Amino acid sequence: MNHIASNKDLKRTGFTLIEVSTAMSLMVILSGVLVLMLQQHLSFMSMTAKQSFLVQQAPQIGNILGRIFQQADHYFVYGSRDAALEGADPIIQNGRAVCLFFKTAIQTTQERMIAAEPTEDGKTSLRFYAPQPDGTETSWTICQNLQGASFSADEGILKVTLIGPNGEEITYCGSPR
Repeated sequence: MNHIASNKDLKRTGFTLIEVSTAMSLMVILSGVLVLMLQQHLSFMSMTAKQSFLVQQAPQIGNILGRIFQQADHYFVYGSRDAALEGADPIIQNGRAVCLFFKTAIQTTQERMIAAEPTEDGKTSLRFYAPQPDGTETSWTICQNLQGASFSADEGILKVTLIGPNGEEITYCGSPR
């Protein structure tokens, strides 16, 4: 007996070639968009990391330096910390240290120093030095990992120019009382 297949028997489950190719095309397009989004995200994160000095550290440094400068009575800029300690003549520009003089409540003068110093890894740190009554000296780091720092005096205004780890340059200004 010959059996003629009916339309009902010929129906099979599955996807047609057009459906499969459409789905594959959509997946390729979506994966391409995701790769572009990932690249954009990585670029944004890299840019954010490079700007962290200006966004996070620079305002804090400005606050510290502003408070120190405002309390000073007068200052002198020197070529280096060693030059200042040896009593060399002050300079006007491109100094690596500044001596700040503060009046006390009993009208004596106390000397403090801020110096830009090289570190072992070739970077620069900005340090604050204060002599103590017992003859010792205390110091603390204002900032580190800089590419450079310099002090200058311009018409009575003390300027500190810092070059950040990624070449960012920022100048802080202050004047003594």
